Amino acid sequence: MAATIIGTSTNLAFGIASAQTGMVIKSISSSASADAVELKNKGGDVTAVVFRNKKVTHSVAGAFTTFSGSVGATITVANGSSFDLTGAAYVTEVSRNRSADNFEEVSFTAVRYDGIS
Repeated sequence: MAATIIGTSTNLAFGIASAQTGMVIKSISSSASADAVELKNKGGDVTAVVFRNKKVTHSVAGAFTTFSGSVGATITVANGSSFDLTGAAYVTEVSRNRSADNFEEVSFTAVRYDGIS
């Protein structure tokens, strides 16, 4: 059932907008990071900085339906923010969990490396 947002802001997001292939998505998180190389002067103050090896890491979890992603494969991450990086997302980890009193779950981590497709 669709949720109704009551309030004055039109930029609010509630829930997960798009389906992820092979699962009923329960949660997703995306985080951007980079290595920083600092240049310091003789007093130890930072005078310049370079950011390199930019990447976005996506963590997705949900109920398994037909998910078939494998480590090293490219994947389209529904709802994942690219943080303005270009390139493909590569699966780095996949796990499945079964229990007697719950639906089978699947989760994966994928990393988008800037400029690599």
